Amino acid sequence: MFSFCNSFLLHKCGRVWSFITLIQHCFAGLAVTSCQMCHEKATCLVFPGEHQRGDAFTAQFRCTCQEGFVGDGLTCYDLKICAGGSCCRQGYRWSSELGCVDVDECSLPEPPCSPPQVCENTPGSFHCQGPPGDDLLSGPPSGPPSGPYNFQFQCGSTRCPVGEDCISVGGTSRCADPCQHYTALKEDWRSTTNNGQYNGFHSDQYVNWQGWYRLFLGNTSVQMPERCVGQDMCGTTNPLWLSSPHPQLGDGVVQGSICGNMYGTCCYYNQNPINVKACFGNYYVYKFVQPVYNSAYCADANSTVCASCGLFDACVENNNTGWRCVKKVPELVCGRSFLQVGLPKVYLEAAGLDPSSAHMADSRCSDNQDHNGVVWYQVELMKGRCGNTLKTNGTIAVYSNSLFVYPIDGRKDSQPFGFPFSCVYPLETESSLDVPIIPYSPSDHLVVGVGPKASASMSLYRQSNYTDPYPAGKLVTLLVGSTLHVGVSVQESDAKTFVVILEDCYTTESPSYDALPRTYLIQDRCPRAQVTVEESGSSLRASFSARLPGNQVYVFVHCSLSLCDKTTFPCSPVCSRRRSRSVSSSTPLKPLTIGPITWVQRLE
Repeated sequence: MFSFCNSFLLHKCGRVWSFITLIQHCFAGLAVTSCQMCHEKATCLVFPGEHQRGDAFTAQFRCTCQEGFVGDGLTCYDLKICAGGSCCRQGYRWSSELGCVDVDECSLPEPPCSPPQVCENTPGSFHCQGPPGDDLLSGPPSGPPSGPYNFQFQCGSTRCPVGEDCISVGGTSRCADPCQHYTALKEDWRSTTNNGQYNGFHSDQYVNWQGWYRLFLGNTSVQMPERCVGQDMCGTTNPLWLSSPHPQLGDGVVQGSICGNMYGTCCYYNQNPINVKACFGNYYVYKFVQPVYNSAYCADANSTVCASCGLFDACVENNNTGWRCVKKVPELVCGRSFLQVGLPKVYLEAAGLDPSSAHMADSRCSDNQDHNGVVWYQVELMKGRCGNTLKTNGTIAVYSNSLFVYPIDGRKDSQPFGFPFSCVYPLETESSLDVPIIPYSPSDHLVVGVGPKASASMSLYRQSNYTDPYPAGKLVTLLVGSTLHVGVSVQESDAKTFVVILEDCYTTESPSYDALPRTYLIQDRCPRAQVTVEESGSSLRASFSARLPGNQVYVFVHCSLSLCDKTTFPCSPVCSRRRSRSVSSSTPLKPLTIGPITWVQRLE
């Protein structure tokens, strides 16, 4: 290297430069910040740099390959062994002055990418990207990317489908899915828990990376860390970690940003980006490239939990402390009238399942609709419908079913994949409470959702046929001693299962149902004198009639209700002052109020 620089100095310049000027000229562009970055066959040169603060100088470092070696000082090649390019891997060419240098495929006379694709050179390879505005080939936008973007590769004259790469399979390059064609990288020294100071240092700088790789620790599939890794960990001086989020299933091949930890700074330098793809079955594959410094790619020991995730789960970071399994499919909507199950097509296709073959527990229920890439299946909220089952305990109602989807290769001769699901409906409408604690233990593969609470209404009617109500919220004036006709209705889709029971009804002079004093009309399901219960515990409607009291200026009527599962419990009111009600047989609803009602001695 010195002879090269001296030759350049004498022949190109014709004058003598200072030693520092010579070094700065010969090594312009190299960002060397310490002697540790130099190759073992290189000499580290240290000289004063420019003033930074006051009179302090910042030292500058330059790496030069020793005699008999060529390179940039960070990498040095043995001239005896490597002459002619025998040390250069695919995508690199031999230079007698610099050793192995990258081949710029994009500047070749015959560019590898077909129009309108744009060729982007990468270390040892290249990418074919779509031009701006090309939705199919969504290459990197102008400026730094805000998230992962998709790549589409060229294989000879063939444009590979999204999600595939030009991969050597059986010695022949063809478009193939890297999730199915990768090299298992089983090197425990890459673990984020391995300290190189105690167990030895490794480097990926001289690895001949070819194709795609899947990380393992032992026999457990893992992934790269998405957070800073301490220096000297992962069995290397400068550990490499993924600073951009992993892609999701269906994103195809995306470009991931790599950071290297050096001098205690998490992202001291940005390593050349790599390609990453999410694969069905909760694992990732990486297209590693040669690092620029003495560093190595890390394997996150905390991500071993991802191997326990289900086929349709996603493994996500848990508050930057570890990883956890999160169920991604199916999507579940628990409505007032229907249960809806949605399966993203990308998951079905990745699993080799046919969305048109799906049906509920009752195989006759198979209607579906494709909406924005999600296939939706629907079943009416009713016990027994399409195989629905119902369990109640007085506090909640749990509707359950299963969706069965068959492989693409056959419906009747193949074993289906089952998606059990349940919707939990609280049997109360107390607006001041959140969704109650659900005493229900789902299985590992069961998807559970929470549906809306039941709603009820109460009206004052003009006559005993309960067909003509008084306007709600307006003052009603009646003769003292008149009969009040009070009707209650509950909105509940499964009318064959649930009924409403009048628990307590009373009057106050205040619109607040907890006001005192109270005059009870019905207490503990038992009507008082001059009170007649027409209906209670037989349907989702209840009604009673009572004499208008004359001891209050304004009258407000309040009723507390409960829902009862008549298929499981006896729901007919049992009037007994000594009766002890069980919370497991019925569930209270929010008290209802009507009024104000006032009285006069005579109507004018």
